[in-house]
Amino acid sequence: MPHQEHLQKTGRQITYRGTLRSACFWLVAVIWCLAFSAKAAAPASPTAPAFQSIEAVRSSWLADKPPAQGWTTVSLPDEWSGRWPGFDGVVWYRVTWNQPGAEGSVALMLEYLNMAGAVYLNDVLLDSDPRLLEPLTRAWNTPRYWLLSPPVLRAGTNTLLIRVSGLAAYQPGLGMLHVGEPNVIHERYKHERRLRHDLQFFSLAVTATLGCFFLPLWLMRRRETAFGWFGLMSLAAWCYELNQVATSPWPFADNHGWEIANSIAFLLYSASFTMFVLRFCERRYPRIEGAFWTLVASGALALVFTPHAHIQVMRDIMAALPGLTYFASCILFFTFAWRSRRPDQLILSLCVAVFILVGIHDFLVFFKVLDSNIYYAALTSPIQLISMAMVLGWRFVANLRRIERFNEELNLKVSAATEELAATLKRQHELEVVNVRLGERLNLAHDLHDGLGGTLVSSIATLEHAPEGIPSERFLTILKELRDDLRIVVDAASSHQFAETSLADMIAPLRHRLTRLFENQQIACHWQLSGIDRCYLAASDSLDVMRILQEGLTNVLKHSRADRVNTELVYSAQSLDLVITDNGIGLTPEPVEWQTGAGMRSMQRRANRLGGVFKIVHASGNTVLTVHIPYKSKVAKEEKLTS
Repeated sequence: MPHQEHLQKTGRQITYRGTLRSACFWLVAVIWCLAFSAKAAAPASPTAPAFQSIEAVRSSWLADKPPAQGWTTVSLPDEWSGRWPGFDGVVWYRVTWNQPGAEGSVALMLEYLNMAGAVYLNDVLLDSDPRLLEPLTRAWNTPRYWLLSPPVLRAGTNTLLIRVSGLAAYQPGLGMLHVGEPNVIHERYKHERRLRHDLQFFSLAVTATLGCFFLPLWLMRRRETAFGWFGLMSLAAWCYELNQVATSPWPFADNHGWEIANSIAFLLYSASFTMFVLRFCERRYPRIEGAFWTLVASGALALVFTPHAHIQVMRDIMAALPGLTYFASCILFFTFAWRSRRPDQLILSLCVAVFILVGIHDFLVFFKVLDSNIYYAALTSPIQLISMAMVLGWRFVANLRRIERFNEELNLKVSAATEELAATLKRQHELEVVNVRLGERLNLAHDLHDGLGGTLVSSIATLEHAPEGIPSERFLTILKELRDDLRIVVDAASSHQFAETSLADMIAPLRHRLTRLFENQQIACHWQLSGIDRCYLAASDSLDVMRILQEGLTNVLKHSRADRVNTELVYSAQSLDLVITDNGIGLTPEPVEWQTGAGMRSMQRRANRLGGVFKIVHASGNTVLTVHIPYKSKVAKEEKLTS
């Protein structure tokens, strides 16, 4: 069973109820703490003088002063696209209030203006954004704070003029104004600054970190496709959330290009979240996913090619459809998580519940149901970070436990395999010992057959053809020959080192004895030896060569009925060759008879042991036995050259 498959199978048998309860408890505690901190951080509404009037009037892009006519009473926060549909340009806001006394300082705070603007108090410029014409400065989410004092601040009626440059498609208007005690107003400003700026930057950093962590993690482990989609979702969310703090539409030429790109980023974020839900819950729907991404691409193209006059409607559609897809994906995730009861999915489902609440709030803000322009989706990044850290921690612990269990089983199997292997090796060793003993016995039998056997046969033949009354010296000679053969067998069996004498010295006694035996049988024996005085072999190899020679000549003596035999033994730099030729009756008609003889088998086995080729043929009235041993075989282990 593959390792990964075994881990998955083993992991299904492990439950982590305690781990799940602990993780859920800590996640809920963190969410509650964040909510409580946000609530506690909101300062109380400052006591401020009541504004006498709040009015607005339209003007052209290049107007430096508001027109004298056309003022309309409004309330804050105000968005002019409902009052003046399709108006892109400048709207002047005039706010007046009565200041009882101007001895001390008074603080003024503006929560936001959309998109860019300039602020005047009693015709004195307090603040102005760098670009009041397209491409406008994107200051829509920037709170502003001023500490007012004489002579700018007057006792009695004070007039605040705010010039706002905006585009009708992107909710242009003016946020809440606060005038009051500096310490109270400054606390509210810090709260707004923290909410609209500082936490947004922190969220961007967390989101970028998540994307840059999970995408390389997916690249290193392609099987974890959920991590890849989560990384892509995080980067798309980063591009979308950048809208909260960006102050310039760069790299686009104007704010229309920026807003279209921002809508496409939200579309990609929603689609990536849907794919993450499917992969994290181990679901695949190839055809549905293909159609889904076709719709995503169509939506992105529609945003790019929609005329400016209809961009607001298209943005609303491209916000509603991905938003509904996002909520549907969250519900789908709840369904999968509570069906599977997997701890990591249950942990993340708590985080998704928070996303739903935050998403509903931002949805209502975008479609102007709530009088606010604060979006909280970007602020959920720490919760994402905590939940994904818990998921990764759970997976790490789960995999660690699976690996530990797998290692335990693997150790048991290795121990069993080791014991089985030890038993097998023991049996193999015993069989090898038995085979070695059998081989030694077989070699000894062959040596006795080819050595003492041949000597006995030749001695018997001598006695059979000898006259009556053989002298004792002759019997003594026969016994010495038997002793010499026995000594050769013993020396060969007890030594595998290189010999101290050449092959010629070892063959000389055998040659002398066989030549005399052939002469007694009236058989002409001719020898042709070449180079063997330079051939030095191991004792066992020399014995094999000598036994092949002895057995071959003994067979001629016993079975051939020949009257002539020629023996050639030639050693060269390439090989050692033995050729025995006789003019006897040749081989038996049935090859099986001579192939299965002990002598033939012995010669064949010895030739194979020497790495040579053994052949015997009968042609043209002659029987020829040949043994060819190449130079590179083990017979040529050492050559001792004479000077």
